[in-house]
Amino acid sequence: MPLQFKRHILANGLRLIVHEDHSTPLASCNVVYNVGSRDENPDMTGMAHLFEHFMFTGSKNIPDYDAQLQSVGAINNAYTTQDITHYYITLPAVNIEHALWLESDRMLELAFQQEKLDIQKHVVIEEFKENFLNRPYGDLWLLYNQFYFQKHPYQWLPIGKEISHIEKVSMEDMKNFFYRFYRPNNAVLTISGNVHFEEIVPLVEKWFGPIPAGPTLERQYPQEDHPTQHRMYEVERNVPADMLFKGWSTCGRLEADFYAYDMLSDLFGSGQSSYLYKKFVMEDAVFTDISAYITGTLDPGIFIVGGRPAEGVSIEEADKRLSDYLYQLPKNCINTHDLQKVKNRVESIILQNDIKIEDRSSSLAVAECFSCAEDFNDETNRYFAVSEEQINTLYNNMFRQEQETTMYYRAANS
Repeated sequence: MPLQFKRHILANGLRLIVHEDHSTPLASCNVVYNVGSRDENPDMTGMAHLFEHFMFTGSKNIPDYDAQLQSVGAINNAYTTQDITHYYITLPAVNIEHALWLESDRMLELAFQQEKLDIQKHVVIEEFKENFLNRPYGDLWLLYNQFYFQKHPYQWLPIGKEISHIEKVSMEDMKNFFYRFYRPNNAVLTISGNVHFEEIVPLVEKWFGPIPAGPTLERQYPQEDHPTQHRMYEVERNVPADMLFKGWSTCGRLEADFYAYDMLSDLFGSGQSSYLYKKFVMEDAVFTDISAYITGTLDPGIFIVGGRPAEGVSIEEADKRLSDYLYQLPKNCINTHDLQKVKNRVESIILQNDIKIEDRSSSLAVAECFSCAEDFNDETNRYFAVSEEQINTLYNNMFRQEQETTMYYRAANS
């Protein structure tokens, strides 16, 4: 069932979405800024993620953000993707104005203290080392993205290309980033829970209305060329086993075929009942694990198939077996029964995501930032509208060896 909501747009461009649910004592406040790692300078990557950390170090009038949240029984967090940066707070609905005060003050102006920037740079650098450089397989996705994308800024992840980019960030860089991207006309505010639209609008006008708008942003990302010949990349690392990655181009998140790509990835590689898992793990024992998924980015992304060859199976043999399977399946390989199973699972996931007020609020905020909330409302019907013919056509057009990008992630001395 579509989520019910109302919209209000402030004079400074901030878009407000209010979703009322009077069955809960809670409220969720979400602020999504339309900035991700794709908006960064290629010579200074990791800025969006670093700035996410910096947003918690204090604003112009509130030196201790976390203490203020704890005083009203709130929990909060944030994350950065290649497309957006998302901040969220859940708290008792009676304290919703406290959340608006906090979020508006840091949208107005941060404290911009050098000591706190140095601390957050250190935290991010340690995160880079721990999760991407010193952990087995940690750099796999970093390397694959860099190899796959030749032009588009999706070639790096939110953590950035390299530590040196984060080390050289100055306070002037942070201020320029803030006043360019962290403006109300580049943000969405969603309030969900035990609130009333008529009461929320004047509160939002009170706290956010005086914040000046920023520049109008014109984004023109380099368009990635569609691969026309098979590309191969090999790397060796000190890991316990080989990994095989294969990728093909998919459409962007707002395109009509997105739902078919998503369901195709579920059919082939989501769970133990998927085609690839049953064939290559349960039946043939070629892989110990294998999965398929799409990146789901706003701009065209990647359909990924990745797996770990079983003991005694070389990565070359696993690659050949997998390629033979993918490229020799019958043209109409997707049947009604299998497709309906995936549709039922998707419906279950969507329903589960609608249970918590914070998940509903988050979904509305991200949807409004991507385009408008109406475009994403009642996505169940969009998935259910995918036909066998559409998904089979998609399969036959995508799974072509000349369009494949392969990576052998070899275990040293394997």
